Amino acid sequence: MNLKIFTTSRQIRKYLEDKENQFLDKFYTLGEFLDKIIIVDNKKFIDETLRKKYLFKAIEDVNVEKLGISKEFINFFDDSNFIFSFFNELFLEDVEIDNVIMNDIYLDYVEHLEILKEIKNNYKTLIEADGYIDKFLIEEFRINESLLEGIEKIELILDGYLSKFDLKILTKIKTPIEIKFNVDKFNKSLIEKSLKISVDEGSYILDFHNLKLQQLKQTKPSQSCEIAYFSERLNQVNFVFAKIAQMVDKGIKPENIVVILPDEDFSEFLELFDKYNNLNFAMGRSFRDSNLYIKLRAIYDYLTDEDEVAFSKCKDVFEEYQNSNLIDFIKRLATNKELKIIDEELFKLSQFNTFFSEKKEFLHFILEKFKTLTFDDAYSGKITCMGVLESRGMQFDGVVIIDFNEDIVPRVNDSDMFLNSFIRQTAKLPTRMDKENLQKHYYFELISNAKEVAISYIQNEEKSPSRFLYELGFKLPKNSSDEKYKEIVYNLSNEKELSHYSDEFNIKYPLYPTTLKTLLECPKKYYFSKILKIENETIEEEEFFGNIFHEAIQETIKQKENINSVDEYFNVLIENITSKIKSKELLFDLLVKWEDKLKEFCKKDYEDMKYSKNELETTKEFIFEGQKLACRVDRVDIKEKEIILIDYKTSKNAKKSEEYIYDFQTTFYFLWAKENYPNKTIKTIIWDISEVKKIDGILKIDILKEVLDNLPMKVKEANDIVFDEKILKKAADICRYCDYNVACGRE
Repeated sequence: MNLKIFTTSRQIRKYLEDKENQFLDKFYTLGEFLDKIIIVDNKKFIDETLRKKYLFKAIEDVNVEKLGISKEFINFFDDSNFIFSFFNELFLEDVEIDNVIMNDIYLDYVEHLEILKEIKNNYKTLIEADGYIDKFLIEEFRINESLLEGIEKIELILDGYLSKFDLKILTKIKTPIEIKFNVDKFNKSLIEKSLKISVDEGSYILDFHNLKLQQLKQTKPSQSCEIAYFSERLNQVNFVFAKIAQMVDKGIKPENIVVILPDEDFSEFLELFDKYNNLNFAMGRSFRDSNLYIKLRAIYDYLTDEDEVAFSKCKDVFEEYQNSNLIDFIKRLATNKELKIIDEELFKLSQFNTFFSEKKEFLHFILEKFKTLTFDDAYSGKITCMGVLESRGMQFDGVVIIDFNEDIVPRVNDSDMFLNSFIRQTAKLPTRMDKENLQKHYYFELISNAKEVAISYIQNEEKSPSRFLYELGFKLPKNSSDEKYKEIVYNLSNEKELSHYSDEFNIKYPLYPTTLKTLLECPKKYYFSKILKIENETIEEEEFFGNIFHEAIQETIKQKENINSVDEYFNVLIENITSKIKSKELLFDLLVKWEDKLKEFCKKDYEDMKYSKNELETTKEFIFEGQKLACRVDRVDIKEKEIILIDYKTSKNAKKSEEYIYDFQTTFYFLWAKENYPNKTIKTIIWDISEVKKIDGILKIDILKEVLDNLPMKVKEANDIVFDEKILKKAADICRYCDYNVACGRE
């Protein structure tokens, strides 16, 4: 009997499809095999959830805040993934922290690495005292010979690369091992470094113990490929269903067609338009859609915000929640299907109850864990939708790949935020390029083994095609495919009335600069956002940082009595920013992008901030041309003879925005100050944080007078944007990036 080792369980299921009534070999996934084949005497491997409990104890006396990591347990639970990932990677590649420190020739990370070393030592002491071992702490192990009883040969189908620790395990196994793998220009370097061999592109079998290499004959199917791009992401739904239909018409069986989702969130759109349930989703259905999660979330929202809508969802069980043990309450509330998913998780989570002083905090912790769970096999269609990692080792006749954009393909999780690429290279750790090339290999395998391939991407001012398309040798289309494929979705959606627009409405006063700008650009947008109060819940990264910065600078200036230098100004500002960002990956990215700019900002702003009387985030109302107007000023610096009104901008287009005809922000500031400080010199400033410079505000008093004189009390039916020569070029963008373009019929 042979032992076959595959990369994923899906490969095993595919292998077994046509093996009925046959004597089968034994089989494992690579992960399962490596976990089962080693034994560490007198130790038991620690559970995934329990290890985080020990790690939390290990940081008790360690200054982890310097790593940007919180000591609040509910935040630390997620942050711990960064620490474990770092320890695990060093272990797998047989690299000690001390060696990494030696390779940090610019001393960028020495302090961080010393802290991590202390955490590791503390953690090791704690778990060993209770008889546990963690994989990255293994020093000695032996092979589990009983697992290999009756096995004549191990056949390993390799679709990634083997770490140094993986190779160490295989070396200790006496049973013959054959490793089958494919080499292309993307994974060639990794294969050669991993297996210590020299290879050309092709398919190979390696006799591992004897280092004998056999090249296999490789035949690739004749192939056709269509590349298409769209201006909007949703339009790719049309493309997916159209290409599936065309592939089936060409004789490809539905079960031999795959839709690859580089961003698996797109599955929600496909499910919505899958009228005939042709698709199945390898990622399953999110547990967040379950009635149990919705009820628990509603309880938490009501307890936190006294949200009446949330209470209406949970009022039938709220009293029971208040009077019950939380774990027992959840078990009683769950259906059998839900309980099957959460039962083991609840047992693990019950061990953390003592970490929380309030039941509400424990509920939040449980919700954070539950939202990562999924229901398997939620769909029964023949066409599979999956992420690229799930597709490893699989072959399909028809392949559809969407979202082939620069920021998504290839996508590498920055699970380790502690080292840069230079240190990784010198310490002989996999670099970001290595990881990207491995993902490129997975895509290349799918594409090169298929008969029909269709790839789409988004192209607009914010999105561009992945450079990987050029590496694959594809010629990109000159024109978008929006019109070509639009009927697929429109046929399903055009009968639905998405929203109703009233022919007339009252303007709400006082008018703020932003609301006036919206009203002048498009009354429909004003109606949806200000009258119906339909707001977009998605916040872009730039806007997210802008919100954080505004809060942090306000808190910092309130502490100015304790700030006596530029460095202190910067340090307090950074501390206030980092305390608001819970995602360490996002925190790291933002600091890389903004830290130097904020340091320069503090240098230029220190004296104005320190030696003025400051008013912060205050709403100012005033009358102009008989209209009640208002503005919310980020900061007012009041000096003996001068008053400076400051608006912070973190957008890359701060200057461009201020010059836009309907932007009256600094004009409103000036008019309010003129009314309230008639004897002072008035100055309006845009503090452009992105470019670290001050921009003088542009006053448009005459334009504002004209606008207000002609502004009616009622706005009649608005079928289009208010066009004039000055904004004609902006019209397309106003509609394209509007949150309400579908609702108003301009999508």
